[in-house]
Amino acid sequence: MSAATEPTRKRRRWPVVLVVLVLVLAALVVVAEFVLRGVVDRIIADQVEQSLPEGATGEVTAHADGIVIPQLLAGTLDRVDITSDRLTVDGIPLAADVTAHDVPVDGVGDVHDVDGHVTLAASSVKDLAKYSPLFDRLRLVDDGVELSGSTAVLGFDITYAATGDVVTQRDGRGVTITPQNVRITNSALGLEVDSIPGVTNVPVRVCTAQFLPEQLRIRSLDISAEQATVRVTAESLPLTEQGLRTVGRCD
Repeated sequence: MSAATEPTRKRRRWPVVLVVLVLVLAALVVVAEFVLRGVVDRIIADQVEQSLPEGATGEVTAHADGIVIPQLLAGTLDRVDITSDRLTVDGIPLAADVTAHDVPVDGVGDVHDVDGHVTLAASSVKDLAKYSPLFDRLRLVDDGVELSGSTAVLGFDITYAATGDVVTQRDGRGVTITPQNVRITNSALGLEVDSIPGVTNVPVRVCTAQFLPEQLRIRSLDISAEQATVRVTAESLPLTEQGLRTVGRCD
């Protein structure tokens, strides 16, 4: 072997060594990304679960969108999707999916452009008496609800059912149910009426803000006989435990 051959072979090995190093570093980055993603997603989910408002319990999952390593270095996650099929609010089971942007890694500060949907199955929506003394039960129907209750008309104790329109309140802090198309359900009395004073067309305001973090607002409703889906939004929302547990109120 000549003296000139050895340096030539060494020069040929350098590109191979560089390729191997790049592949090893790439593999380490992939592993680190995989591990960090799992850790970040779990931390966010745990923080949300521990910061649910009073009266709300459940399990959530979280997913940070995109490659997390540069976002972690920047201190902010661009987008986080939070979902749950096992939430209970005020005794009502529901499902939720929420997207938040600009989520601070250290948990200090606000998230922005929060947009989500809360879905209640028809079987979850029954008891309305806690919100209004006029009604005992509530049932979902297409594009609205059916209400039932009891009252006195012309000296007769009657039970009744009424379909109702449901709309979001302008300030986003609740919904308003307006009973219409009333019918008597204890038919043995032989009464037929088109309206019941104090019931027909009397709006029933239900304050939903008392169950949600203070900055969240209800924007729209989609109701069918199977489920009700509510869209909620917030321009910003504190990520702290105190911020998430501070609920709104209705005036």
